[in-house]
Amino acid sequence: MPVREQKQASPAKKRVETPPMTKGNMQVRVVTLAVLIAVVFLVLGARLWYLQVLTGQDYTLAARATQHTNIKIPAQRGVVYDRDGKILANNVPGLNVTVIPDEISRDKVRELARVVGADTESVLARYDAAKETGSQYSPILVKENAGRDAVTYVSERTGEFEGVAVNDDWVRSYPEGRLASHILGYTGAVTQDELKQELFDGLLPDSIVGKSGVEVSYEEVLRGKPGQRTYNVDALGRIVPEGSRVDSMGRFVDENGNPINVNPSQELPDHVTEPEPGNNLTLTIDVDLQKVVEKELDGALERTREVGYEGRGGAVVAMDPRNGEILALASRPDFDPQLFVGGISGGEELATYNHLVSKRSNDPFLNRAIVGGQPGASTFKIFTGIAGMAAGVIDAYTIVNDTAAMNVAGCWIPSSVSASPCYRSWRQNSPNYQFLGDHGPQNFSEAIADSNDIFFYQVADWIWNQTADKDWLPHYYERWGFGRVTGIDLSGETEGRIPTEQGEKELYEALHGTTEGAYWSVGDWVNLAIGQGDLLVSPIQMARGYSALYNGGTLVTPHVGKEITDQSGKVVEKISPKPAGRVDTNQNQIDTVIQGLRGVTKKDGTAGPVFEDSTLPVVAKSGTGELPAGKDYVNWFVGWAEGQEEQPVVVVTMIEGGGAFQEGSEMTAGPAVRHILEAYYGVEQSPEDPHPTNTPPMDPADRASTESESDAAPAE
Repeated sequence: MPVREQKQASPAKKRVETPPMTKGNMQVRVVTLAVLIAVVFLVLGARLWYLQVLTGQDYTLAARATQHTNIKIPAQRGVVYDRDGKILANNVPGLNVTVIPDEISRDKVRELARVVGADTESVLARYDAAKETGSQYSPILVKENAGRDAVTYVSERTGEFEGVAVNDDWVRSYPEGRLASHILGYTGAVTQDELKQELFDGLLPDSIVGKSGVEVSYEEVLRGKPGQRTYNVDALGRIVPEGSRVDSMGRFVDENGNPINVNPSQELPDHVTEPEPGNNLTLTIDVDLQKVVEKELDGALERTREVGYEGRGGAVVAMDPRNGEILALASRPDFDPQLFVGGISGGEELATYNHLVSKRSNDPFLNRAIVGGQPGASTFKIFTGIAGMAAGVIDAYTIVNDTAAMNVAGCWIPSSVSASPCYRSWRQNSPNYQFLGDHGPQNFSEAIADSNDIFFYQVADWIWNQTADKDWLPHYYERWGFGRVTGIDLSGETEGRIPTEQGEKELYEALHGTTEGAYWSVGDWVNLAIGQGDLLVSPIQMARGYSALYNGGTLVTPHVGKEITDQSGKVVEKISPKPAGRVDTNQNQIDTVIQGLRGVTKKDGTAGPVFEDSTLPVVAKSGTGELPAGKDYVNWFVGWAEGQEEQPVVVVTMIEGGGAFQEGSEMTAGPAVRHILEAYYGVEQSPEDPHPTNTPPMDPADRASTESESDAAPAE
């Protein structure tokens, strides 16, 4: 076996002993340490000599110096009243929490928002916007109307939440709750984008402003001007009483250096600028009628749903036809403006808000009374008939007989439903045609009472054949105010749409990317003649059109503002907008239409059953329009009571997603108009009323006069 070589162990390293410190080394170290200590004391001494001798006087003066600080004094927003002086919007004391973005971190702002129950995303958005726009030195609103517990928590932690202030302020209150929410609107914290707008120019970033309704349309009237208190404060932020100063020991002393006792309750500002409260706004709205209108609108929607239709929403307008004063205006669905006071906070409020902005709520913030989004249906026919009289193709005695075959836009309309390829009347489309039959020979007034589509198809066809202007009929509708805004003093109004040749090309191009295939013919006029096609109108436009019929052709300017007063009650301004113009019509044409409207509510009229046993003589027109989607209808009803010249009112009701034929406007919107008129004029609902709502009549003695300096005033 091979012999392995064994390694020898390495000898251990020898430990080197540290030589003992000599006396010389010790002396060097001691001297070095002494020099270092001497240098430190020399530097400290020099610094103290600099601070106390060279600049001591400067620091003493700085400690004694005072500077001005300003504290905002909130101004009350103007109160909103109805026409009888009942309060619709006022103010109550509250606590607002603000913060200066430059003095606090974003994370702390997030925490602060959570503590005070504010909408974190909105607060952080204002915080970020202030930083981005260079406004970080001005306070932004964190929480309006903060709770006492949250305020106490924050006030006890001022060191933790720097730049935070809790201010006494006024917050908005709506005593009537949801009533007239689309008229009043709501308020909220101003945004950085709004501060760029002319309406909000110059406002502080912590301001509360109007967001919708009269709160925004009369923002400059209602908004007050805040004042401020100017105080002298020392370097520690303490208020220094006038005529005193702070000595070197931090005491308040008089001019002779004698200490004085300061009572915080006696600390007076050096200068005070008093706040200027906003002016008050009186509306044309009658609260009692508004309550009736909202109840009847809800009743109409309930009837719609009871027979299986969606009843998505609706609107009612009640307007004085002489001057455009809105006596009541409602839209459904609605909202509670009090929800927005203090911002959205808490689980319940957040859940409510999330529902309001969801698709299933059907846009409750949309004021359907002033948005032109529905076909006018049969309520629009009267304007076609007047157009025919203006064009000279018909008069009060012209007869159209739908039992005879006639050619309208190249389409034959025989009396036999099975053989009719297009353009039939509601009777021929009805499932009860075998009992109803055709309209037979009718003149203009009779065609209105029976809502005879065939008559108005023929009028449009006759006008088309006698003019080279393919937009003559659409332009005639525009004379009655359709296709343009009415100028009502509420935000969000839209102009709707009156189709024209050019307009249809533009619409076609927007939908298909080209004008090839766009075609404008008499067929478009025929659809327009009965309020269909691409026509879109709003309830407020319909109310103005029928008001022009009532007052002899004046296009009044609808308005909800009546007068502006200051805090002493002095009238600053009476709101009486001038009419927008006049329609070139005559009393003969108007009388012919009104004769037809009388027939609508008589026994054999389309709305005869609705007005069974009513003692109030009402002239009216119903309308059921088909939406483009098909099998979805809009129900209209317009009317006023005759013999009420001292206090007339035109009422328009519109129901979205209503029914057709027997379940259409005569069952949904019609009863609402009947009950509103009866209640307004103090008439009890009849026991024979087919759709009772048990709405109590109003007392006429309690009703303020609707007369105005602008009653049916001619346009300039």
